[in-house]
Amino acid sequence: MVTNYYHFMHLICKRSAIVLACAFVAITFRANTAFAQRDTTAQNVTLPADGKLIDDKPIGQGWTNMLDAQKLNLQPEYWKIANGTLHGDCNDPSQNHYSYSKRIYSDFEANILVKISGDDDANSGVFLRVHPDNFDKAAGYRIDMGKGYWGSLSEEGRAGMLQRYPGRAASRLVKANEYNHYYIKARGHHIEAWLNGVKTIDSDYEGAFLDGNIGFQLARGPKHTTVDIKDFYVRELNL
Repeated sequence: MVTNYYHFMHLICKRSAIVLACAFVAITFRANTAFAQRDTTAQNVTLPADGKLIDDKPIGQGWTNMLDAQKLNLQPEYWKIANGTLHGDCNDPSQNHYSYSKRIYSDFEANILVKISGDDDANSGVFLRVHPDNFDKAAGYRIDMGKGYWGSLSEEGRAGMLQRYPGRAASRLVKANEYNHYYIKARGHHIEAWLNGVKTIDSDYEGAFLDGNIGFQLARGPKHTTVDIKDFYVRELNL
């Protein structure tokens, strides 16, 4: 009788272990599958017509070319405009260095062609609706550029990271040491951005500013960052 009892309990434990193992495998498989699906977004090109460029220029009417010294605030020792390109170069471990529009914008769309180079961890960003205190501090939206951050949205000086785009997906999108295209649309609290035709940002964060300047950052830190912007077109949107 005792032998039968132990045999019966052994079978129950064995079956329970099998069930638990199967459940673990199923959960792990689902998690890995979900991650893989997120990582395949680099295949989905959904660029709207207003974001398309012909000969490096946006189509349609109403676009303003911002690559004009009369339209931008900048530090000439870090930023300069030459041959229709805004060039930034920085190796400052203590301060950021911004260039930004003299005008304040609320709802708008932008087409930007940008190349980032320098050290492997060179870092920059497109800044939207920023409220600069000076050329080092400017709170507002940041659409990131740099290894591990391309295609992500954060809020500088306030909320921090808001929407992180998967690094492996971004690495398949970004053309290293070449020009990359950002199409950005800001309407109310709705921020959208496409990196080389792929939508990487779709946010409705309600804690951010609804207007401000538009510009670029050379990020501080022990790294050399070089940025070239050959397209910087803005068009205001009507509500």
